[in-house]
Amino acid sequence: MISIVVPAYNEEEAIGAFIESFVKDINLNDSYELLIVNDGSTDLTESVVKKYLKRYKFIRLVNHEANRGLGKALETGISKANGAYIITMDSDLTHPIGLIPKLVECCRDNDVCIASRYVKGGGMRNVPSWRVFISKCVNTLLGILFFCSVKDITAGFKIYRSKKIKEIKIKRKGFESQVEIMVYLMKRHCKFKEIPFILKNRELGTSKFNLFRMGAKYVLSVLSLVKYRWLE
Repeated sequence: MISIVVPAYNEEEAIGAFIESFVKDINLNDSYELLIVNDGSTDLTESVVKKYLKRYKFIRLVNHEANRGLGKALETGISKANGAYIITMDSDLTHPIGLIPKLVECCRDNDVCIASRYVKGGGMRNVPSWRVFISKCVNTLLGILFFCSVKDITAGFKIYRSKKIKEIKIKRKGFESQVEIMVYLMKRHCKFKEIPFILKNRELGTSKFNLFRMGAKYVLSVLSLVKYRWLE
């Protein structure tokens, strides 16, 4: 079975369209489940998802009573996933459903497969140039700090072998949790592979990414992860 874990926080504008797109575009020979983690949304995200639960038995909904952050939403989803492979992706339609079969095939011979913006054939579309520049710089620096050949360490669209990721306890709550997961897997000598994908800027709802609010916290988290990677 393939488990697709999708965190969602205040995504009432996008989550219905995401589910419709998933149903339309998913093309897997394996059995699968779509596990949506509603991370304490204060809008109608939960109500929208519940309408689809009645129609599609492969959808599961897990609720956090309060917002706990991306890292804890991922931890909850991963812990409750039933699949031998676990995919994580966003609920805002920026990650193409049609790429899922390629990720699954890629992971047959690897522990982790990453949908990467920074390998040949990958990229970003309609994303502000300042965000592209910062993202490229951050990923280049992370590759140096962690001595890792993966070009898109901060990517959120990935697939893992369940046995490699199930035991992780994610400490960081925000977007830095994606780096934490990767460093955890580096420490365990996992085999990584990247395949290209084009990230589209979201058209529905509002991004939860705020560079100025999270900047200092992100830097401190990376420094603590450098210590974990090389000194612990």
